[in-house]
Amino acid sequence: MNTYFPCVGSRLLPRRWLAPRLVWVLLALAQPCPAQAGAWPQPEDGGFITFPLAPYQARTKGFDRRGEPSGFGSQRSLEFGPYWEHGLSRRWTIGLQPRVTAIWMNEPGNHNSNHGLSEVQAFARYNLYLADRDSVSVQAGVGIPGVSQRADNPSLAEPNATYELRLLYGRGIPIAPGVNGFFDTQIAYRYRSGPAADVLFLKNTLGVRPRDEWAFWVQSITDIGLRNGRGVGADYSAQRLTASAVWDVTAHSSLEFTLLREMATRHVPRGQGGVLAYWYRY
Repeated sequence: MNTYFPCVGSRLLPRRWLAPRLVWVLLALAQPCPAQAGAWPQPEDGGFITFPLAPYQARTKGFDRRGEPSGFGSQRSLEFGPYWEHGLSRRWTIGLQPRVTAIWMNEPGNHNSNHGLSEVQAFARYNLYLADRDSVSVQAGVGIPGVSQRADNPSLAEPNATYELRLLYGRGIPIAPGVNGFFDTQIAYRYRSGPAADVLFLKNTLGVRPRDEWAFWVQSITDIGLRNGRGVGADYSAQRLTASAVWDVTAHSSLEFTLLREMATRHVPRGQGGVLAYWYRY
């Protein structure tokens, strides 16, 4: 059993189970991810569910459907995306996340808003290797477009499905007696059906649990558009940094606080946001 990997709500559970997200697209892609699937599997017949609220804002030049600047303005959004992971067996973990998004765009002479179910994401993760400190997994996922009140501007999500294959590696790091850390790295290829360009996804996480009831981690999250879009399909890149703190209120319940800032983007606004989430582990 891995005694080094920190987790949410871990005081009565092995530390190898992490309950710390998936895809942000078009105007919603810049938001922080309220939950994330790590390299470690969930325990058989166990798992967790989170209820995150993620605000985001950016000063933006605005972008037309080709991704070209169209004028100065601002963008605000708020997303609610309950995220669920469940262990089917010692190696198999499944997950589901519906996302409800509200977006407000303000540009010169153009003030639009939109809200609704933007996307439903589902995945299955298989653990290839699990040792005392290390874990390697592969994951396949799909993002199904939701239904919004308006399909024009601003868009809530892509009009076509996305398909993803991901490789995940995690390692527990003993730091000092009673203080454990972890490192998690992920790489994925995201195929976007329709005219949009495909995306190479990279994520690195470094965390520490200095006390039983507290865990902290920082992340680098990168989407790299592969410039293989067809016609006027969207093609974007974004690099984000996040900092998170999780407080275990009880053995099964936790609160997450996350701050996010975008360091570089292409064809999407650059802004900042955060996450406030409640976690329940069973």
